[in-house]
Amino acid sequence: MAMYGYSEGSIAEINIHENLVNLANMARDSLKVFNEIVDNLVSDIDVGRLYSRILELKSRIEDNKLLFMEYLVRLGEGLPYKQSYATIALGFERFTQLLDGASYRLTILKSRRLEISSEIYRYIAMFKDIVNEQFRNIFEGLRLLYSDPKKTLTRISEVSKLENRADEVYRNATFSLYTEYGTKVLTLMTLRDILDFIENAADLLRSLGEELRYLALHRIVVG
Repeated sequence: MAMYGYSEGSIAEINIHENLVNLANMARDSLKVFNEIVDNLVSDIDVGRLYSRILELKSRIEDNKLLFMEYLVRLGEGLPYKQSYATIALGFERFTQLLDGASYRLTILKSRRLEISSEIYRYIAMFKDIVNEQFRNIFEGLRLLYSDPKKTLTRISEVSKLENRADEVYRNATFSLYTEYGTKVLTLMTLRDILDFIENAADLLRSLGEELRYLALHRIVVG
């Protein structure tokens, strides 16, 4: 049996898949650091040191994405699903950039001792948990793409459902934000940016899921 369910001799497919999984691993590492920053927002831990790890990971994923894109170019225009592969790679890079944006503002929030209510913190934590669950499904869907594409489709369906939950949390959090911080402009703007970055990350994961759905359907229908 071919590795990961690949057709025999499909070296390009093997390399593409391994590169995408590698990018996903780096994005997952960035998500872990983002989790630590959120979890320690109300502790005595210096989240600035945690944020520096996000920057290192962002640089790594940007470098690896560039190498992967160069590889796709070398494979030529006849490569099937080339645009989908490129979109997924760019998506993991963008995901890390969005986590960087949210993490940077979280460090500002803490370093300047800007007030954050328990309710707003709860919404940020809820948002974080939804994005983590989305990413777990994306990661597993990608990992199973060639060996069991039907399971990939199941994973992607969960991503879409979770994005609906993310929309609801975003709406409720935004309403609470303006209610509580209407007169505190700096805190309001910083928290709104954080919510926007996380919401954009959730939307992006849904879009990545659709690219994986497309590839999985081709694996099932075309083989």
